[in-house]
Amino acid sequence: MKSFLSMVENENVRGIALGKFDGMHLAHRALFTHLPPQSVLLCIESTGNLLTPHKELYSPYPIISVAFEEIMQWSGEYFMQILKDKFPLLQTIVVGYDFAFGKDRAFNASDLPHLFSGEVIIVPQFCINGIGVHSSLIREFIRYGDMENANAMLGRYYAIQGRVITGQNLGAKALYATINLHTQRYVLPQDGVYASFTRVNDEILPSVCFVGHRLSTDRAFSIESHILEKEIYLKSNVTDIYFVQKIRDNQSFSDLSLLKKRITQDIIESKQILSHVQIPS
Repeated sequence: MKSFLSMVENENVRGIALGKFDGMHLAHRALFTHLPPQSVLLCIESTGNLLTPHKELYSPYPIISVAFEEIMQWSGEYFMQILKDKFPLLQTIVVGYDFAFGKDRAFNASDLPHLFSGEVIIVPQFCINGIGVHSSLIREFIRYGDMENANAMLGRYYAIQGRVITGQNLGAKALYATINLHTQRYVLPQDGVYASFTRVNDEILPSVCFVGHRLSTDRAFSIESHILEKEIYLKSNVTDIYFVQKIRDNQSFSDLSLLKKRITQDIIESKQILSHVQIPS
């Protein structure tokens, strides 16, 4: 992603969409359909955990980023002047109905036509079954383990990407072999066990995933994925996990034999769930 403040004047851009675009969900995609050719997204980046720290993986357009902290003191007029200076041949601005900008969010979408002489498209709220699709609501679904509703609003399976790390070396010996993942800046699902898919090298495979503290062993936090019905050799040190449906909450077991028995049941349930869904592309 390019940085907004460090970029030079760009005469190739004709359209721009403004927003945070965390999640790249269905409402965002509906907004993008209003952009003309030769468009970009200006993503206003916030701190904290996100649905999509790597927005470029999901974006149909080039992304230019700017940290909210860098522009939070700007007036609405100054923000728009900088935008016009950076993109002198800009013809179209597209925003959502709830877009706000300027210091203390003093300006909103309806102010844009007074500050920009080109076309301003304000996209109305996008709803599913009468419920508005918003990143904040998707985050809540994920934090409560409601992956079905989160995925419905995203228009895809919620996925996290991370670095493969060494685990306890306990699974392959006493339980089931797992891929252990370290992530940064992702909103993580509620602690528990999930039917999932996991990217192994260039292949996406059915899996069962655990997120949470290992209550039955060392109590450390972990993200672990067991690949179903296939032995794997992991070549890449980066992988993705796609969450389909929660199976159960995190539990503590008095010994490893009881834990293994429960994991065996998790595997059976995960297979049943995944047999009725599509593999992510």
